[in-house]
Amino acid sequence: MKKISIIVLIFMLITVSAWSVELSTSYDRIQRGAISIMPSPIEMEAEIDPDEYIVGVGDQFMIEKIQEQIIYLLPILPTGVLSIPGVATINIGGKTLTEAIEIISEKAGPYSNISLYDIKNIRVPVVGAVINPGIYSISAAWRLSDLLKKVPLSCLGKDHAIEIKSKNGTKIINIYDFYTKGDLKSNPYLHAGESIYIPFADLEKECIEVYGPVKLKKFVSFSKGDLTSANYVDTLSTTGLVPFIKGETLWDFYQRKIQVSNTMDYEKIVIVRDKKQLVVSGTEMNTFKLQAKDKIEFITLPRIVISGHVNRPGTYNFIPGHTVMDYIAMAGGVNYKGSNKSAIVLRDSKKYKHPEKIEIQRGDIILVKRSVEDILIGETSILSFISILATITTTVITAFIAAGSI
Repeated sequence: MKKISIIVLIFMLITVSAWSVELSTSYDRIQRGAISIMPSPIEMEAEIDPDEYIVGVGDQFMIEKIQEQIIYLLPILPTGVLSIPGVATINIGGKTLTEAIEIISEKAGPYSNISLYDIKNIRVPVVGAVINPGIYSISAAWRLSDLLKKVPLSCLGKDHAIEIKSKNGTKIINIYDFYTKGDLKSNPYLHAGESIYIPFADLEKECIEVYGPVKLKKFVSFSKGDLTSANYVDTLSTTGLVPFIKGETLWDFYQRKIQVSNTMDYEKIVIVRDKKQLVVSGTEMNTFKLQAKDKIEFITLPRIVISGHVNRPGTYNFIPGHTVMDYIAMAGGVNYKGSNKSAIVLRDSKKYKHPEKIEIQRGDIILVKRSVEDILIGETSILSFISILATITTTVITAFIAAGSI
């Protein structure tokens, strides 16, 4: 029994000794200022303005005491204080970065370098016309546009009048001034204590309808794993009710909300207003002002229709320079009843029987008719056709003989 106790005691001594050596080694490494082992700070679009940045819980400061060759990485604690080991506990929460560094420098003493090493995360409530209202954890380096990439908005959300609320009041932000003009004031940094409210648009006074081969621009960006059936429909929907800005032109709305489509006819846009149809050309978009309840119908560019005796009849994209034979090949070629020679082109009310001599245009219809052989023979084999022809010939000759004509 004594031997077992001695062995256990020796094992414990060895374990404690090894732990002490590891701790001592780690401490020596910190004392030597092994800055190369520290993780990189969070990515930033630009340097922080020390006179504007407000420090708070989670910010990390790097304090280098030159004479002692010691480097500390110290976070601001939940109470808003920074504790320097063996020196002081300093309350710097809510101070600007410039003020915080001055206070820390005074307490840390001479021969000390003070700098902000890493920035905090903050929690921002997002409510209103959003699919998943709640509190979102974000980096203090994020701007409004960064948050909007993670928060899918309702189709009726007024994303051009986002309200940022704080104890100092409410700021109304049109994020599109950043997207279309590069105005950074319209894409502010977010701060602790702020909340985001997305207003709902009034269906009668602040909405129009959009239809056609276009997609609506969305802020949100999902990975494939995040695309549930619920948020996918709202995020990638191409048509429906859309809030607009009072007084904006069709061109302004197009730039702000519509994704470019290579199948859209830019020269003909139909607006239904008070049960009347208005046709707006591309050159008129900049002067045509939208009104509530307008219905915008973006028109698809005419395609090439291939029908008749081809293997895959249907509509196909217009490709400049393609000939009739090229389009027939796109449709899988002619089937056993058709013939390339029987193809015709229908354009408006005209019919072109020699399409190889004309240039195909948008909206043309290529019709492949039955071949002469198929009309004469149909489903009958060549041998059967010859037999039928011989029978008919024999019958005719017999009739003539009986009539005494031969």
